[in-house]
Amino acid sequence: MDFETYPFSREFAAKFYASELYRSDPRIQRFELVRPGSVYFDHALFDIEEMNRNPQVRACNEALGTKYSLGAVARMPDGAVSWMALLSTEAQGHASRDAIAAFRRLAPHWSQAQALGQVLERNAATQDALLEALADKADGVILLDRSGAPVFMNDSAHAILSAGDGLAFGEHGFATRRSSETRKLRSLIHDAISSDRISEARPRGQMLLTRPSGRHPYALRVLGAPRSERFRAGIGFACVIHVHDLAAVRLPSRQTLSAIFGLSEREADFAIEMVRCAGLGAAAAACGMALNTARNHLQSIFRKSGTKSQAEAIQLFTRLA
Repeated sequence: MDFETYPFSREFAAKFYASELYRSDPRIQRFELVRPGSVYFDHALFDIEEMNRNPQVRACNEALGTKYSLGAVARMPDGAVSWMALLSTEAQGHASRDAIAAFRRLAPHWSQAQALGQVLERNAATQDALLEALADKADGVILLDRSGAPVFMNDSAHAILSAGDGLAFGEHGFATRRSSETRKLRSLIHDAISSDRISEARPRGQMLLTRPSGRHPYALRVLGAPRSERFRAGIGFACVIHVHDLAAVRLPSRQTLSAIFGLSEREADFAIEMVRCAGLGAAAAACGMALNTARNHLQSIFRKSGTKSQAEAIQLFTRLA
């Protein structure tokens, strides 16, 4: 659990609430009986002066410099229970009737804020995990806001735009080699961004982009954001552009092949060269190994990966790139 106790540091709070001193305080058992959605104050739960004659209670009060408490209990969306308490010193006295009444009015708003905060934090953590996964993706992924400006690009998308080989982004938005392709791409983006946010349907479109270098074109898919993101117009994204480089040779990593199929380092290196070269002899030469050795490695790779041919193995390993 995450604790905070003002004006103390978070480190002090975490240490205090995990201490035997806190756990041995007999008031805690009374506080834990309060039902979620309720407000509590210590002089309604027990006799304060009698409780303060307990050495554990006095020790806790001395550690915090407080004597009285006024608190609320909330049920969180994940089923956990959250407490908020206002602690006062002996000089400040226990909570007045007006203070308790005001706290009762505040408690439902605090409970809602706690619940909303947990939901947003969970969503943010999920989004961070997804963005991290997208960052490692071999294809280019670009997320646009409702103005059409990129709010996220993975490394592959940065590399594609930096290359200037058929796709660029500038002051006037995305541009391609041909004006007709530029118009089509901007039209697809416009349709995706301006789609009805109430509708469940997600507008989508696909196209090819030619490249000045003469290499195989880019295959683009433009997809409207999910409905939940379209409702978050101010902070969410409105459109996804997926850029597939048809000229790219996608190679799996040695770590991936070793972890998933149990290939040795030498076998993994040979498997990678098979994907790159698409030929047994060329892959063996690239790895500096004799052809017979390469054949032995290939049989071991077949056995470990559950494949029966070089073409099947290459197809399987390419999917992991």
